[in-house]
Amino acid sequence: MRFYGLDLNLLVVLDVLLTEQNITRAGERLHLSQPATSAALARLRDYFEDDLLVQVGRKMVRTPIGEGLVQPIRDLLIQMKATLENRSLFNPGESNRKFSLIVSDYVGTVLIPEVSRRMNQVAPLCSIELFSPHNNPADQIERGEMDLLLLPDLQITPEHPSQALFEEEFVCVASNDFPLDRGKLSFEQYKLMSHVLVRWGERRTPSVDEWFLQKFSVERRCDVITTTFNSVPAFLIGTNRLATMHRRLAELWVAYLPLQILPLPWEAPKLTIAMQWNKYQQHDPGLTWLRHLIAETAETL
Repeated sequence: MRFYGLDLNLLVVLDVLLTEQNITRAGERLHLSQPATSAALARLRDYFEDDLLVQVGRKMVRTPIGEGLVQPIRDLLIQMKATLENRSLFNPGESNRKFSLIVSDYVGTVLIPEVSRRMNQVAPLCSIELFSPHNNPADQIERGEMDLLLLPDLQITPEHPSQALFEEEFVCVASNDFPLDRGKLSFEQYKLMSHVLVRWGERRTPSVDEWFLQKFSVERRCDVITTTFNSVPAFLIGTNRLATMHRRLAELWVAYLPLQILPLPWEAPKLTIAMQWNKYQQHDPGLTWLRHLIAETAETL
């Protein structure tokens, strides 16, 4: 299809080229050969009468016109996708749509399995694909690459609609034979013991650590730093280590492993898990249905 003389398929190519700023990587994402990707870039340069991307040293950078096209092209593609998704009513019993969600392994353990079970009952042909959050997961919502983001509300952007799902509190988890100070975990013992921490992304600092440091200006001694919440319990068994975990996740693991839950000896703010989606997908009937399903499931936690 052409619009003002431009093949609209080239807009998809332009979006990826401006994002990757690399012909080879763009071609891989588009499943095009490097010559075909280069030819598409040549056609785009001819249409916009600008280089769009130029070689500077060993990398390509956007020209001012290319930079100015990044967000408008992305918004246009998202709006086109949303318009096409809105063409007809979403029928859960017949749709085979795949939904892409960015979730932490905590949310992927305590919430999404039940969402999936409910989906299987009413939309047996639909599926969910989960992606781990990286440095700035909200960017993937902004670019329309993911359908939903389910993370702590501190990690969502005010630029797009969102909905709070549920609150979570933190507890301590330790081995069953952990040596308690006079039968309970004191704050002094908490500070002195070694801990297992979870850190992911470029910042490598989870919110519970930030709260602790801001409140007490004390860094905990760490024996293990891992990248997933579900890997923490294995590092506690048979040791004198402590971990600060989400209560719901801790309760799941304590039911199967020789671990115990202890009250957190300092007051940590509660965590709010929120759901976010792109503003241009606000009226997507399939996503509207899924958002309601997730919200209803979260109410049962």
